[in-house]
Amino acid sequence: MDKAIIDRLEYVEETYAGEIETWHDPVTDTYYHVPLTILRDWENCEALMRDLQNPNT
Repeated sequence: MDKAIIDRLEYVEETYAGEIETWHDPVTDTYYHVPLTILRDWENCEALMRDLQNPNT
């Protein structure tokens, strides 16, 4: 897609359980579905501490 078009797109909403976003081009009145890619950074993950005295948390 042309960079000039990308630069003017306006975010509309997240769609399909976070797998796609909808964007709008106000110049051409065109809507686009943009697939998302999730990148998990396992090398920088952090362990969360758990309170073992309260097993419901």
